[in-house]
Amino acid sequence: MTTAPASLASLRTTRWPPPPMIGTDHAVTMALYSGIWTSGPKTHDAEEAMKELTGAPYAVAFQSCTAAIHAVLLAEHTRPGTPVHTPAFGFAGTLTGASHIGARLLYHDVTPDTGNSVDPLAAPGALILTPDLHGVPHTLPRDKVITDACQSLGTLVDGRHIGATGTHCWSFSATKLVSAPDGGAVTTDNEGLADDLRQLRDYGADPGGVRANALITRPGHNWRPSELSMAIVAEELRYRLPDTAARARTVGKRVQQTLADTGLWYQQSPAGTEPAFHKIRTGLPGHPARTVERFTAGLAAAGIPYHPWGRIPLPDHPQFSPRRPDSLGVPVAHDLARTTVCLGTERCPPWTWSDEETDLICNILESIMETIL
Repeated sequence: MTTAPASLASLRTTRWPPPPMIGTDHAVTMALYSGIWTSGPKTHDAEEAMKELTGAPYAVAFQSCTAAIHAVLLAEHTRPGTPVHTPAFGFAGTLTGASHIGARLLYHDVTPDTGNSVDPLAAPGALILTPDLHGVPHTLPRDKVITDACQSLGTLVDGRHIGATGTHCWSFSATKLVSAPDGGAVTTDNEGLADDLRQLRDYGADPGGVRANALITRPGHNWRPSELSMAIVAEELRYRLPDTAARARTVGKRVQQTLADTGLWYQQSPAGTEPAFHKIRTGLPGHPARTVERFTAGLAAAGIPYHPWGRIPLPDHPQFSPRRPDSLGVPVAHDLARTTVCLGTERCPPWTWSDEETDLICNILESIMETIL
């Protein structure tokens, strides 16, 4: 079995989140001394930066992406029992808000080449919540769905950042390409939705006035982001994300080509897209458990970090109910969950790999596959 090269040993170290830039230090210090902890100029600045990045006309910052998705669902009149259509393969956090609301989750299978959502004709006119899986954009009409875009910061479509059209929920948690203690945002081209979201994030109070019980006109939550986090987010969006996303695209392309050449499964990207891969998923769908185990054992022996993200298909997750009666009829989602893993870890994601490390990993993947197939 392949042994770990000495130069891959550093992949076991913590490389992410990165140390702050000088400008970030200054921005956080200014926020710290301002005495404004929420709903201040740094929040506004981060919202402006998201509009600049995506081209969306409206942006509303939140405490987290999870809160952002929850708020959008409420603004779209999701109530207990409301049907919400969603892919059967993904991360549980996408559905946390829908689960708390008590929505009726209706799971759909995913495409075998991308792991993303299937044709929206399965739910004409319905409420659809779907992610861009690992930075690979879904192909559903973006003005017809709620997109969990937490993993697609930096992803390009026809040379432009995604998010200009439709409603997208973004994450700035410590494991994302824009890394802060936490934070999220919604970008949208719907002015009325943006107004609703500003109210929902602030206890349900009408925005713009002094907060008081009399101004709370609808149910809401305390989902306001910290000014300290938003100070970091605004700096990262403008001054670090371009380089980080470019690196994620470069490493992703290099590894994806090796996966294709060796016969390993890889996420195929829609035409015209350049994913800034948040994770690089691979494996052996359709193969027996023993072959899959030999592959992951080879990764471990060679020192390539990986983790089994998404091992439980969402219809099988104990936190989400009631099940759709035919939820077990999602064979692609179950096979991807059983047979694939993500290369890298959240503390050492692929965009932090050097060219030498990336080449070594690709060479080792080729060697592993020569022993398996």
